[in-house]
Amino acid sequence: MPTPRDPAAPPDDAVVVTEAAQLRALAHPLRLRLLGLLRLEGPSTASRLAGRTGESSGLTSYHLRQLAASGFVADAPAPGDGAGGRERWWRAAHRYTWTSSPPPQDLEAVAAAEDFERVVVGVYAESTLAWLQARPSWPQPYVEAASSSDVSLRLTAAEMTSLRDELFEVVERYRRHDPDDRAPAADGGPPDDAVVVTARLQVHPEPGQTPPPGAHDGTDDDGTKGGDR
Repeated sequence: MPTPRDPAAPPDDAVVVTEAAQLRALAHPLRLRLLGLLRLEGPSTASRLAGRTGESSGLTSYHLRQLAASGFVADAPAPGDGAGGRERWWRAAHRYTWTSSPPPQDLEAVAAAEDFERVVVGVYAESTLAWLQARPSWPQPYVEAASSSDVSLRLTAAEMTSLRDELFEVVERYRRHDPDDRAPAADGGPPDDAVVVTARLQVHPEPGQTPPPGAHDGTDDDGTKGGDR
């Protein structure tokens, strides 16, 4: 049985983003969508990604180059079946993005982190709305298995940390999606009726309330966050 991974530590195949320049490079809706598609579906080209996003190939090519300049994507070999043509192929350089809260005194990094988080929330919302639009065409068992819900809790910072870690531990028990793994079920691959599922974990204080004393000194927050963005 594999040793459980520390949920507060980044996975081995994650890029740890800590600097303002890196955060600003990601703080763009189309760039996050492009990076997400490369991680979800595997290597692709600017024109193919343009078809997936509804944007022009010139625009997707530009943003792919920006992501490459910051180390988030890299060149990929063209498929050996001749489908590559003369187009440039791209792949995600890492499977996941892992962020950490910047020090409060680093105002540039704090502003960049806020911009990045706003874009992430917007991309998540777009994905949820896309599911609602596509839902009528899905088999009923998948529709019934999907969920969008919330529950109000009253927790300390330590309890929030424990809840977050336990949720990640639950997720770790399930099969990770790997676009490069094409093994059939008979050879140890996923079942034939398995689909790619996105699990989003959001644990945060409800805004609008008064923070407890000492909430701004950072002493009760390890600042670690992770995600498959």
